[in-house]
Amino acid sequence: MGKEDELPLVTKYVKIVQSNDFSCSHRWKKCLVYILAALCPILLPLFHILITYELFGQYSREVDIHSCLCSCWDRVFKGNYEAGVSTYKHIYFNATQNTFAIWVLTVCAVLIAYECSRHLINLYLDDRLRFRMLLLWASVLYPHYYSWWAYFNYFNDDFYSQFYHQLYFTVTEVLSTCAVLYLADGRRSISPRCLLVVLSVAVAHIVVSCFDQLVANVVRGEGSLNQVTRDVGFFLPDVLHALVAAADFVRLSRNRRLPIVYLVTNADFAVCVLFVFASWLLCLYL
Repeated sequence: MGKEDELPLVTKYVKIVQSNDFSCSHRWKKCLVYILAALCPILLPLFHILITYELFGQYSREVDIHSCLCSCWDRVFKGNYEAGVSTYKHIYFNATQNTFAIWVLTVCAVLIAYECSRHLINLYLDDRLRFRMLLLWASVLYPHYYSWWAYFNYFNDDFYSQFYHQLYFTVTEVLSTCAVLYLADGRRSISPRCLLVVLSVAVAHIVVSCFDQLVANVVRGEGSLNQVTRDVGFFLPDVLHALVAAADFVRLSRNRRLPIVYLVTNADFAVCVLFVFASWLLCLYL
């Protein structure tokens, strides 16, 4: 007889129950992660609409859904179900290349938001989350959401004068967020190179903002409410990223008993200085 056959019946029963409990707990944990992660892309547009309506509701106008007409809709997706000038719809969309671009952009944004949320929730449930990195990720939700909304409007309005300017901020924000998500895992040691990426992007954004619209709109008070809230919403996360990255450099220096200048190579430092200077020049040109 094998060892399993020699075990008492009670012991076998306890093992089966424990195995089932673990399986049930694991399934519930996965379901919880999926639900919580899905809330990020679901709730962001809701907050966007509510906040926008609260701030700029005075500019809205009543729409008579029974008598309004739309002659700008090609009605391709309606086929022969609706002829003539279209009546009221909650959403109109034409069968164009720009509509497809908006669709691809939105699907990618939703998937990325979901996967980032799922990654952080899993780290939290496994007790491996660095909360300061969670704070940094949460602080850039607005800039990332703004990027999606800006591209949505560029394609929707056929307005591209600010497209490449926004593209610079989007690419650099994504680069910084990737470093933050990497550092969010407590099992990984703090990488000076990742910290340098976060710090460099934050400093570059602060410098560019000061030479762009921040001073005029916020400091001098020349901007409208939406411009001031937008610029402050961009500036504060950059300041927070710079402070947290600098504090981590100090902490790393103390732990390793090395001066901060020895934590990064001369080449890495030179690249980051060049990046900040190039960002300033690039945004002046764009």
